[in-house]
Amino acid sequence: MTDQCPIRIALADDHPVFRHGVADLLAATGEVEIVASVDTGLEAVRAIAELSPDIAILDMAMPDMNGVAVIRKMVERRSPTRAIILSVYESRVYVDRAFEAGAGGYVLKRSAFLNIVQAVRAVRAGGIYTDPALPARPAGHKAPMACHSHDDLQSWLADREREILRFVAYGFTSKEIAGHLGSTPKTVETQKARACGKLGINSRAQIVQFAILQGWLQGEIPGG
Repeated sequence: MTDQCPIRIALADDHPVFRHGVADLLAATGEVEIVASVDTGLEAVRAIAELSPDIAILDMAMPDMNGVAVIRKMVERRSPTRAIILSVYESRVYVDRAFEAGAGGYVLKRSAFLNIVQAVRAVRAGGIYTDPALPARPAGHKAPMACHSHDDLQSWLADREREILRFVAYGFTSKEIAGHLGSTPKTVETQKARACGKLGINSRAQIVQFAILQGWLQGEIPGG
């Protein structure tokens, strides 16, 4: 242990083997004390409120509340705890959303055992840490870190593009979407591709995750 007080960390991830591995790695530095190790977002919120750790390391996707939602709750409660997101998602849309919410760091799970210690040190010192393995931001890409509204990312999309992505997230095919919108499958595909290009995402799984982050999958199913 160093002469300085240890960095108090709450760790939240729903994969216990991975979570324990990260905890062991951090503890081995002699710089860190793991004060909470939980597997859901709600448990993370409670631990942060009760223990006021220096840093919360949060999985992007957890049961009942994702890491970004936990950060928003922290900001709402004016928690002094800083947050680092752990994520399998490499698209800039997820990185930007995390930092917009108030994250101090974003670390990819595939490189966490190489980078998490450096991320903790940087964030504890008041800095911002972005995993060096993340792809570079495309030229001319607008970063929502400069924005503040929860709807900023949505504002990049035309109404029809947003509507199509919501249908896709619910599992509708292009043919089914075209039927609901009075369009053609080809037009739907074109508009979907344009929307995905704006957001930097390229798969249905990423569309679903984006929809979850935006809160689109609440309420009635579109076209129902």
